[in-house]
Order: sequence, then C-alpha cells, then structure tokens
Amino acid sequence: MEQKLSTKMIFQVFFWGALWGIVEATLGTILHLPAFDAPGIYLCSSTIIIPIAYCLMANCYKRTGSFYSVYLMGVLAGVIKLTTAFIIGFINRVYMPAIYIVVEALAMGTALAVFKPKNVLSLKTFASVVIANTVYQFMYLVIRIADGGQNVFASLEAWRSGAEKYILSINFVACFYTLALGGAVYGLLKLAEKKNWNFKFSLDKIIYSPITASVSVALALVLTITLKLV
Repeated sequence: MEQKLSTKMIFQVFFWGALWGIVEATLGTILHLPAFDAPGIYLCSSTIIIPIAYCLMANCYKRTGSFYSVYLMGVLAGVIKLTTAFIIGFINRVYMPAIYIVVEALAMGTALAVFKPKNVLSLKTFASVVIANTVYQFMYLVIRIADGGQNVFASLEAWRSGAEKYILSINFVACFYTLALGGAVYGLLKLAEKKNWNFKFSLDKIIYSPITASVSVALALVLTITLKLV
C-alpha cells in the first residue's frame, strides 16, 4: 500500500511540476515581451505566473496530502527551468529563476503544512498563499542582495525604493489575482452544480499514469528549450 501511495505521489509531482514548467516556458516567455511592460505590476510574471503556480501546488497537495510533494514539484520545475543552460549557458539569468521557483515551493509547501487545507478552494488555502507569497517576496529580496543587488535593508529610503514594491504592491496584486481566480472557479463549480451538469471526466485517472507523467515532463522540457531558441 505504501509503495502504491509513493508511486502515485511521484506521478502527481511529475504532472503538476511539469505543468508549472510549461507555464513558466509559455506564459513566462509571453509576459517578458516588450508589449507587456506598459501595465507594470498588473501584467507581469510575478503577478500572473505566481498565482497559477500556487494553484498548481495546492492541487498537488490536495491529491497527495503531503507538503513534501510540493517541495519536490518545485525542484522539478526548477530543474526544467535550468535546461535553458544548454542554450545560453549556466549564467545568472538561468539559475536565479530556478532558485526563485524552489524558494516559492518551499514557502508554499510549508504554509500548507501549517494550515492543512482540506480543499483547494478554501480560506485556509488562500491564507497559505498570502503567507507563502509574503515570505517568498521577502526571500526574493534577500537572494537578490546575496547576488549583488541593492541592499534594501541599508536604510529606510532603500527599503521604500527597493522593497515596498515587492512586499506590498506586487504581493497584494498577486494575492488578489489568486483570490479572483479561486472565486471564478468556485462560481463555475456552483453553476455546474445548480445546472446539474455532469462531466464524465476523472483527472485523477489521467494523472495516475506513467505515460501522463513522462509526456508532461517531456513536453515541459521541449517547450522550455524550444521557446528559448526562438
């Protein structure tokens, strides 16, 4: 029984971690285009991709019941991100995003371990996101300092100019988007329940498959490398 649960967890980690990698490769590439610079924090990778990543991690946690699976899917997504090193070399803008992904997974996994939400669409899950993203934004600033960036702790002025944007503005927008996304999904589920819509579709049956797991990871790797070549 333990072996079966362990195998299912691996499939879940591969599936959700690969989805995270696919989101980073596709949506991440689009959001870094010059056309998306104008809206600023309202349409950037930190406020669009991060809420999606939290939703993926919450789903992985819900289906495995283990916060370790969230850590592992973050490591997998980070490794997928690192494959761009084959194209442009093992440089700062290759390994730093991978580090941020792992830190994000560590923050969310730990928050989920504390709040232990039973459902993805719940106040406990949202509380986990708020805490995790606040910790992540703080760690993001610390890691940037270690990488030679601005020391936002040097003075009050440095904090206001370099940290408040992340701790307050970006953090608030990302959490708001997460709440809005959760609310929209909850509303659609309630509508389907009211209309008695029946869907003969089981996501778990698809995920619990070595074929799905391997194809998902392969697709994530191909998209990550291919879009970096474009």
